[in-house]
Amino acid sequence: MSEAIIRTLRRDDYPALIDLVRRTWYAEFDERTGLLAAEADWENCLARTTNAFIAELDGQPVALIVGRVDALDHRSPLNSHRINSWNALARLVFAKGGIKAAGEILGILGIDKRLRAQAASAGHDYAAEVVLFVLDPAARGHGLGRRMFETLMDAFRLAGVRDYFLFTDTTCDVGFYVHRGLTQVCEQSLPASVPGENPSSFYLYEGSVPEPA
Repeated sequence: MSEAIIRTLRRDDYPALIDLVRRTWYAEFDERTGLLAAEADWENCLARTTNAFIAELDGQPVALIVGRVDALDHRSPLNSHRINSWNALARLVFAKGGIKAAGEILGILGIDKRLRAQAASAGHDYAAEVVLFVLDPAARGHGLGRRMFETLMDAFRLAGVRDYFLFTDTTCDVGFYVHRGLTQVCEQSLPASVPGENPSSFYLYEGSVPEPA
């Protein structure tokens, strides 16, 4: 495997990364519906992002990590990315299976909001968030995920951040975060939507920015 280059996100990276989000979380839908769902998810993440890095391999984006530092975000909550996310959700209504996809996105956003409120009520306060972290399966197993995470931690450190949080669920590699010292603060489980399937669990994890090596 060639050595991936880590750099800041550019607008011309968007299509490839939206498709990566589609393949990672919306593969159950047909391509058009999956892309609309991925676009809505993507734009919602960018609406609260202040730092974004991608890994480029052989000219193609293969990984993305984005974060938010509260002190660096001076945009209105109703920024252009939020509006774009709502527009993509509206277009989903007219796509095959789109109402289900939109319901899943809105449902997860609601769970995330409840987890954050639960953490806050228990005295957990954060100045930063790991908003989105996705890695192409073909690029796994070569330490790229670790490099990406360390790149965002460096950005958090430069911004004076000490503690941060992230949302994750059973579709993600929770062990990756545990290995890096993050701890689970709260959890919410949902019953399986299909009989025989395992229930889905959603988590809020917190971590501390490590000191530089």
